[in-house]
Amino acid sequence: MSQNFRKFITRVGRESEFKPLKNQLLNYLKKESENKYKNYPRLLELMTNYWPEYKDRSRISHLLIDHHEEIFSFYLNTFFHFRKGGLSFSDPEAPTPVDFKLVFKYHYNVKEVEIIEDVMKEINLDASTESILKRLFIFTVSSFGFMVEQIFGRPFAFQFFDISANSLPNNEWEVIAIISGREQ
Repeated sequence: MSQNFRKFITRVGRESEFKPLKNQLLNYLKKESENKYKNYPRLLELMTNYWPEYKDRSRISHLLIDHHEEIFSFYLNTFFHFRKGGLSFSDPEAPTPVDFKLVFKYHYNVKEVEIIEDVMKEINLDASTESILKRLFIFTVSSFGFMVEQIFGRPFAFQFFDISANSLPNNEWEVIAIISGREQ
């Protein structure tokens, strides 16, 4: 797994330099997800199969709430090589049919942190490891909005409401992000 993660991080770092400006990072991650020629259609098909149950009142948020673990685990693990064991989700909310909120957590292990720091050095990036860990995770989740648009048929975007990172022993990190999604 760490080889796939290394390849992913190296591509992202070289192509976007992890820059959020002008949606550089977000656009690269969207492109990266679309390049998953086998998995992109599989996830679209999975969501498309669920959609008829929710389509009557355009309840995209309820689809995401009911299937959040399956959908986001598949997206983050299969498309972007975040470890399943490092991912967790909590406190799902759907206050309206088109508003969605979820707490995403990712525990970066020491190898993943080292890979990210290696790529930061390679591209000569002057930034804190913490900021790149947070940025990488929230923008990866946000890139999922483009896929939701295809199912929902309307503009949809994810924004982070709050993000924090906790340094753990052995140079490991936990990133906690409250991310909301809504029709635009």
